[in-house]
Amino acid sequence: MLYTALILWIGCLQAVLGQPSEAYNEVLKFRPLPRNSLLASFEFNIVSSPVQLKYHGEDSRQTWDGHEHYELFPRVLGPIVEASNTRELHLRFSQGWYDTESWGRLPFNGSKSGGTGVEIWAVIEAPDLTAAKADWTKLTNALSGLFCASFNFINDPITTSPRLQFEGKKTGYMADLGNSLFLLRAVLPSEPICTENLTPMLRLLPTRGKRGISSLLDGHKVFDSLWHSMSIDLVTKCDDSYSNCALHMDQTIISAIDVIRSLRRIEEGGIPKPTPGEKLRCDESRYHDIWECFPLGDPENLSYDIQSIFGRSIQGAAFEDSSIYTDVSFEADPSVWNIEAISNHSGQEKRTGLTKAGKFSQINYKIADQKEYNFNFTTANSTMTSPLPPPPLHVYRSLTGYSQDKGGIRVSFTNLNSNDVKFIYFESLPWFMRVYLSTFKIELQNTTGTYLVKDEKEFIKNSYFRPAIDRKRPSQLELFITVPPESSLIINYDFDKSLLLYAEYPPDANHGFDVEPAAISVIGDDNEIFYEMHTTSLLVTLPTPDFSMPYNVIILTCTVMSLAFGSIFNLLTKKVITEEELEKLSAEGKLAKIVNSVKRKLGKR
Repeated sequence: MLYTALILWIGCLQAVLGQPSEAYNEVLKFRPLPRNSLLASFEFNIVSSPVQLKYHGEDSRQTWDGHEHYELFPRVLGPIVEASNTRELHLRFSQGWYDTESWGRLPFNGSKSGGTGVEIWAVIEAPDLTAAKADWTKLTNALSGLFCASFNFINDPITTSPRLQFEGKKTGYMADLGNSLFLLRAVLPSEPICTENLTPMLRLLPTRGKRGISSLLDGHKVFDSLWHSMSIDLVTKCDDSYSNCALHMDQTIISAIDVIRSLRRIEEGGIPKPTPGEKLRCDESRYHDIWECFPLGDPENLSYDIQSIFGRSIQGAAFEDSSIYTDVSFEADPSVWNIEAISNHSGQEKRTGLTKAGKFSQINYKIADQKEYNFNFTTANSTMTSPLPPPPLHVYRSLTGYSQDKGGIRVSFTNLNSNDVKFIYFESLPWFMRVYLSTFKIELQNTTGTYLVKDEKEFIKNSYFRPAIDRKRPSQLELFITVPPESSLIINYDFDKSLLLYAEYPPDANHGFDVEPAAISVIGDDNEIFYEMHTTSLLVTLPTPDFSMPYNVIILTCTVMSLAFGSIFNLLTKKVITEEELEKLSAEGKLAKIVNSVKRKLGKR
């Protein structure tokens, strides 16, 4: 309450003085998906006050001079961006699999989601590439501690500088005289995503996850989903004179939730249990009894609310007595879906119907008070969802070959549309995968058959390849490809697997090495990127030494030495005698004499 009042007082004071204040906006979107899934998208937009960005060299003072104080923009992120001369920053934390064939296009046309693992790319101002990489290291080390991620493991062997893929994304910020803008990118495909990454993102918000739509975010619920993605996009936007600039930060958390599994957890608890026989849904058209049952699919008649899905309700608007509203929108077919807003204040519930009969339209609802809000979804046919446009392109990437010294990569691009599809394909492979462009082949598959393309320029309009250097940089392949309508373009090429040093193998090396997903940017008719997507990551097996051999040798050597030592020690320290000699020596021993003496004394008594 005190914090909200302080923000309002500062905003009023700046309004009187004529100084622009920061801006904040948050939006929550729900969209029912086929197969009883629910897509939830959390958007948070923060704009900083105007600042004058300056280049900080090695000898300059590393301070954040743009703000005397912070209102809504996170204070912890501002100094990191300023000290590392970062003019644009993009982070992606993604896990799971998004089913584009059933769910349609990615949310936000894929601009807010990444491939499996953690992805970071930034635009850094520097006089040369060496200085840019020094600031890049400074940036990744700072973000590693801030987001509890392994950004500190990013180094030159996994860092790339895209030429075609992200060329259109560079910021409009103008660098100082003598400096340039460098685009750097890195991916950690094996990085696990957990609650330790969600908590720092909530702390960047002015509500700290206590109010507004952020109060719904619980790590146990968000990460118990079929697919989830968290992103941060920080862009520097300046006026025409480049004298006043502002930092625009967009935080997005997207989750595709399995509704049936979430509801089952409420009944069964955290431990899955077998479904009792009386609750089995059997196909009535087939024979069934207590022993045999042909189960039906998921039920179509559903009723659930967001409190049962997330375990919480929305704790009112983001700020009390403020012009900042909390927007909640729904994309559902009103003919089969009934959505109600349930407000709760002091134990009194109020239900408000949001859907109206008619054609499909997006439903918007604003939360302006501090009541608890819950939203209920009811439908008699959950298979009827809002229209889902298919993605403009389907991409499948896989490994070929099975030997330990060589292999190959096969990428299939399928265009189901009636028009050509233009896109940029970006792929970065680790240095231990030595790519041979001489084996590069293209096949075209359409309704008439499969053909080997002889002239590659017919479909590949532009290309860029940078070979890898062992332990210094990865290989980088970028292709500007055009796929004809209702056709598939297949790319194949081979690579060799290099041997690693003993210390370069990670724990559980026999599991394999993760290769980062490839990135695809689809180009529209206006030559602008309108859709982005990523392939799945790959798992490459390399020639791996037998790490158990040293331990086996040590154990065998110790066993042989112990057996030999025991036998030799017994021969040197012990004497072999007969049984008669043993009885004679035992009778003459001190212990025998003491026993005989005691017996004689007891016998006299």
